[in-house]
Amino acid sequence: MNSQANNSTPDPDYNQSAPNLGRPQQTFHDGEGAMLRKRLIKQFRQINANKLRRGLGRGRKLWLRRQTAHPTMEKRPVFVVGCNRSGTNMVCGAIGNSPHGWDFKESAFSVAFKGYYLREDWIIEWLIRRTPAPIVGFGSILDSQSARDMLNRFDGARAIWIYRRYQDVANSCARMQWVHSLKDYARWVANGELEKLGARGQHIGADTVQLFRDLYREDLSNEEGACLYWYMRNQLYFKLNLDSEPRALLIQYEDTVMNQERAFRRVFDFLGFPYDPSIVDGIFASSVGKHSLPGIDPAIQDACDALTVRLDAQYATTSDWDPEGQKNPAVH
Repeated sequence: MNSQANNSTPDPDYNQSAPNLGRPQQTFHDGEGAMLRKRLIKQFRQINANKLRRGLGRGRKLWLRRQTAHPTMEKRPVFVVGCNRSGTNMVCGAIGNSPHGWDFKESAFSVAFKGYYLREDWIIEWLIRRTPAPIVGFGSILDSQSARDMLNRFDGARAIWIYRRYQDVANSCARMQWVHSLKDYARWVANGELEKLGARGQHIGADTVQLFRDLYREDLSNEEGACLYWYMRNQLYFKLNLDSEPRALLIQYEDTVMNQERAFRRVFDFLGFPYDPSIVDGIFASSVGKHSLPGIDPAIQDACDALTVRLDAQYATTSDWDPEGQKNPAVH
């Protein structure tokens, strides 16, 4: 099993003995509560034959997992975390494709999620026990700030942090109906109003608050707001000291989709289970560098570039990725 360790100095702002931080008291800010209700109503209205077929497919998968001779039934819960629009569902789905895996993708409302946050620990523990496969993946993107706590709370847990080039994340976010809220988040961080972010306000240090104070403008573009959100979320990887945590694996989206077998062999080596070709079914690389990023504030670009360099350096030391041998297609 691969480990990720380096000699970085532990973050003094991170309190490893902090209490259970995984359950936010307020899942969504007041303005987002209405948006969540609209999403739920829309989901119920969109129940159709395709969704029913997917449900039947899930039932067949359940039967197959029960018939599979797994190398062990010792449970391996896996929390797939990172920033929105970075491939967490892809990785979670790959875990579910494994003959030894099961996946719970993020959802507004499901047996594992409520308002896109993981449900209470006792429910998650029950799901882990009852799932007929040893690897149990959760696309717990909004719980990323609690990644270390989840590693400590669930026996045998692993975390996979996936990051994607901020240029593509920003372009993808800009096409989502919730993109306007990302500028609100940036303003709240800049003003030090972290409580307004709910659970996502955890582990945002004074250095990030000061950086956002310097970078925030009232006329931020949607793409600039998305870049700052990308920074806010991915800085957590280092803030939580996951770079020195052997139970956490860092993966890069671009390398993963362009070198699928090599990348997922590494993932499943880390999880302690064999690789199967079905794992990469449905994974494609066409979204890499698909759109050019509109011009953004050079200072915001510099901040995101600097964090990208840190993430790439960490990824290069723990994988076979060669940063010199791969041109970054997301930079235009």
